[in-house]
Amino acid sequence: MTPLQWFRIFSSLGYVLFTSVTSTLTLLVPAVVLLRPLSSRLYARATSSIFAAWWTSCLFITERLNGVSVRVTGDELPLNVPLLIMSNHKCNLDWMFLWSCAVRTGSLFHVGVFRAVAKREIRTIPIFGWGCKLNGFAYVRRAWDRDVGHLTRWAGAQMRRRAPGWVLIFPEGTRYTDANKARSDAARRREGASELPGEILRPRTKGLALLLGENERHQYFGKVVDMTIQYTDASGAPLAGSQLGTRCFGQLAKGELPVATCHVHFETFDARDVPVEPEEVARWCEIRWRRKAEMLAGLARPGAVGYPGAKEWASSGGAVPFAKQTALRILFTLQGLACVGCLARSSAFAAYAVAAFAGLAGMCYLDPPWW
Repeated sequence: MTPLQWFRIFSSLGYVLFTSVTSTLTLLVPAVVLLRPLSSRLYARATSSIFAAWWTSCLFITERLNGVSVRVTGDELPLNVPLLIMSNHKCNLDWMFLWSCAVRTGSLFHVGVFRAVAKREIRTIPIFGWGCKLNGFAYVRRAWDRDVGHLTRWAGAQMRRRAPGWVLIFPEGTRYTDANKARSDAARRREGASELPGEILRPRTKGLALLLGENERHQYFGKVVDMTIQYTDASGAPLAGSQLGTRCFGQLAKGELPVATCHVHFETFDARDVPVEPEEVARWCEIRWRRKAEMLAGLARPGAVGYPGAKEWASSGGAVPFAKQTALRILFTLQGLACVGCLARSSAFAAYAVAAFAGLAGMCYLDPPWW
């Protein structure tokens, strides 16, 4: 690799790793120890604020280092209202661009309130998986007979404590790949249904129906949001899933992501107008996914600059304010250096770090649904 590539990796991946490790010790673990016993709602507000600041500081990687423009269209997302967001799943970067959209609502806090229903393997990833669990993520095995109880308890705990949150779920269950598309189409044929066109997969709606059913009991989500995401290259042509795939994190760190523009579209529905019975949810989701296919096809037409007929947000396209982002990066870097200094000078702090990481690893391995 060239010296420039190494510098970009150091400034992106190095920053992420360094600040995530140190801020876990100096910010997240103290929040667990000091706030969680007092009030789960206060703890949720504190961790959401910490994640909002850190995730916003990381957006320089997508929007500045890689020069990705984020175009946001459709309905505005209401602030201070819990949202259930369902989305197609193009690649492993989709959740990062939800942060970009959250910044563009005008509230930095809302970058940190989102929680996702994610595959269980993530919980064991040091620091990242642990941090997501601390912020209230739900981890599932993608085996319904084992997930239904866990997800029900998790949803009930989140809703009863009125945790601030946008809950993100990918009904497709996995990101798009050609192999996953072939399996999806085969499953549709076995079900006697026609294949879905384009780069989307068949939605599996049991988890979505469960969350909607729990919401009917607890009256938690104010809105249900249908999010459609697509990536285009410098010529405006949609990027095939194979061009992103598992390589996207390496491309991202080196500033070589092939994405020029990320297009995100939101359609919002009052939660009371969305069905909750599993069969009705499946039919409703089928309609929404066919709508996605039409939108993605429209974006692929020559000369298209966005989803056909979609109204663009006033904040669409502009980058995160440089001064705010730089200030946050400096803040997290300074706390990181202070943390390293404490580790080097104090055996007690080093012992605390070992105990903290061991405790987080154990907690995330057990994965209590009420957290």
